[in-house]
Amino acid sequence: MPRETAKPAALNPAFSFFSKRDAKFLFTATQPQQYERLKAPEVTFAGRSNVGKSSLISAVLRSQGLVKTSKKPGHTSTLNFFGLTSDAYPGTAVNIVDMPGYGFRSRDEWGQFIMEYLSTRKE
Repeated sequence: MPRETAKPAALNPAFSFFSKRDAKFLFTATQPQQYERLKAPEVTFAGRSNVGKSSLISAVLRSQGLVKTSKKPGHTSTLNFFGLTSDAYPGTAVNIVDMPGYGFRSRDEWGQFIMEYLSTRKE
């Protein structure tokens, strides 16, 4: 049976949201006090090591080279924050968070760090 694909009209709101905003690198965090000041909603990408989280973020942000990617598992070891901005919305509209992967070559402290992040964020 052929796989159904989303119709362009169904993708229009998401395309419109991301295409009308500029993406920028905000900062890298290793401690909660570095990100606790953020007020914009956050979209966090979490998953196993080497599944393409950073590549997916790069595609979503429509910005090649902004997000560092690697073919080696375990490359991301910090929380990396990116902001989507717009002239229509002063300040950052949405924050995107690239998290370290878990599984192959991941470290126990990364799991603790990720759980601390997830348990302290409001949204």
